[in-house]
Amino acid sequence: MSRPFKIEITESEEELKKRLQTANLGNQKEKLQMLWWIKTEQVKEQQEIGKRLARDTSTVTRWLQ
Repeated sequence: MSRPFKIEITESEEELKKRLQTANLGNQKEKLQMLWWIKTEQVKEQQEIGKRLARDTSTVTRWLQ
């Protein structure tokens, strides 16, 4: 089990959802989806994000930096 992480996202849920709907690039959509999951508290661990996006946890870590 991976460590829980704390990250502050300044955008509102509505703003993230709107940007997610208008995103064109797959990579951009994945990053916005990740931020939305974190903001809505659907995920608590980077490992869970990696599983949902089918990405390595090191990729998720890099995106969050």
